[in-house]
Amino acid sequence: MRALVTLRPTESKKLIAQAVAKMPEVRQALADGIVIIGTGSTNADVVETCTGDPVDRARFLAGMITRGMTCVTPRDERKPNLVLVRGEARDMTPTEALDLPAEHKVLIKGANAVDPGGMAGVLMAAPDGGTIGRLLGTFQAGGWPVVVPVGLEKLIPSVVDAASRMGRTTFDRSLGAKVGLMPVTTRFLMTEKEALSSLAYVGVTQVAAGGIGGSEGSVTLVLEGDAPAVETALDTIESIKAADAQTPTPDPVLSVCSNCQLPCDYAGKPPADLPRFLAG
Repeated sequence: MRALVTLRPTESKKLIAQAVAKMPEVRQALADGIVIIGTGSTNADVVETCTGDPVDRARFLAGMITRGMTCVTPRDERKPNLVLVRGEARDMTPTEALDLPAEHKVLIKGANAVDPGGMAGVLMAAPDGGTIGRLLGTFQAGGWPVVVPVGLEKLIPSVVDAASRMGRTTFDRSLGAKVGLMPVTTRFLMTEKEALSSLAYVGVTQVAAGGIGGSEGSVTLVLEGDAPAVETALDTIESIKAADAQTPTPDPVLSVCSNCQLPCDYAGKPPADLPRFLAG
């Protein structure tokens, strides 16, 4: 059986979150280990799916691409990365959590890019590389899973090539925060393809991307498999579409450009010279 479906970005995020929550590695760490969930729009859905608790989506963000630019949520406005110890939220940093004795540890970190080879890329505005810069080496050294949920709307030709052209200090001008890009190689990549394959055991081929009228960033997919498997996939997608229709879209909390701590070419300009949505 074959079926054609289109997922808007917010629907893809919910689909991917369902699959992440059902991963054996994640379930094991939730039961008797440590799970660190980095801030991000996809991970907001991961948190809600894993814990059942609502998330302040407008503030569970750090770096992001919004309003036509790379930007960040002010540090005093954002929610911290979530640390779960045996499934319970703890008021501690990820670094502190890693000092706790636990056999099972999982890092769930969203990405800003993914390429056809399965490599993810994470934009970094912080001088120390932020969450991924501080934690990736520790997890790789320990051999613990790094789960990267990322939608195919973020597909680019090559993460390695992109990373070689990035860096906070390399740009002369920038309409948005100057950032670097860290390549992340993991066998725990979770796009719509892996999500539908794991939830419904169907083959998935991306055949188109983009749209208009609220479908910007969408991905169009062909699903193939036994009739029961494809029907399961369609039921899952329909339930996600129904739930997504009831989920409000958050308006990110941004600094006024003239007061931003990561100045770009907008910084220092009076409100009259800024685009209306940046002037505050």
